[in-house]
Amino acid sequence: MSANANFYLNDPTLSPYFNSLPVAVRKIILDSGVQVSTLGELQQIAEHYRGNLVSE
Repeated sequence: MSANANFYLNDPTLSPYFNSLPVAVRKIILDSGVQVSTLGELQQIAEHYRGNLVSE
């Protein structure tokens, strides 16, 4: 499963969290092509990228 906006927006479990992320983090996740299958995975990935944005 490849990452695309429709995947996150159409999943009732992932959508609220994905939409709550800063636009820059959402873009990085979509551009990275990471494969996410659970909310926990999405949260870990988002926190990783959010941390990278803060440290840059």
